[in-house]
Amino acid sequence: MSARTGPVAAWHTPPVARAVVFYRNMNLGHRNSPVRQVLERVLEEAGAESARSFQTNGTVLVEAADPRAVADRAAAGLQAACGYREVAFVRPFQQLVAILDREPFAGLTDERTYRETFTFLDDAPEFGAPLPWTNKRGDLEIISVADGVALSLVRDIGGRTGDPTSELEARLGVPATTRTLGTIQRLVKAYR
Repeated sequence: MSARTGPVAAWHTPPVARAVVFYRNMNLGHRNSPVRQVLERVLEEAGAESARSFQTNGTVLVEAADPRAVADRAAAGLQAACGYREVAFVRPFQQLVAILDREPFAGLTDERTYRETFTFLDDAPEFGAPLPWTNKRGDLEIISVADGVALSLVRDIGGRTGDPTSELEARLGVPATTRTLGTIQRLVKAYR
């Protein structure tokens, strides 16, 4: 049996990892954003075994030997297809499962809670303040920042709600993108 056929070839195949790509400022079908089919096709052409767009906010489940490399290679294809030039944050699917399994928001919400959020960022410096941390307006409480994920409570204070993406980008000086707890829960439920 040659090295290119049979069980030996399967043994040399790199394992497939399941990850989620979170695109910053992507709204499928809008200006400078792809439609669903183009987004999935570009990721598959970049080396993903499969790419399944979830909702319309630039959240994609990707299966690939190296999901980060796939997202990096897909950047040129997305720019050529529709002019999209933003950042892609790649997180292992199991990281999201583990965060949800911890129930990080349990006991923290109250009548002022508008939503619970996950904000994704790369290469961020230390937060620089003890956590949990609340902004001056009191409409955003960041409860943790670890492994490229910030967890926050957005509060409704007098009809105004906090913005974790803007707050974290300004404070840390790095790009970020945010998804609601509900989005992450639905994603994990759909693909777990």
